[in-house]
Amino acid sequence: MFRMTEELAHILGIAAGRLRLEWISSAEGTRFAEVAREFTEQVRALGPSALKQAA
Repeated sequence: MFRMTEELAHILGIAAGRLRLEWISSAEGTRFAEVAREFTEQVRALGPSALKQAA
């Protein structure tokens, strides 16, 4: 299912770096915070989305 989401994002012009899938248990609060922080930094580094500019 995630592969299909990646393909749809590509068709829509959404960079692959703006998608991420992680399996994290509800008991892994610290890991969740770490992944959220890393992903936020990754998306910020990509800069503004071209999709937003087109809208």
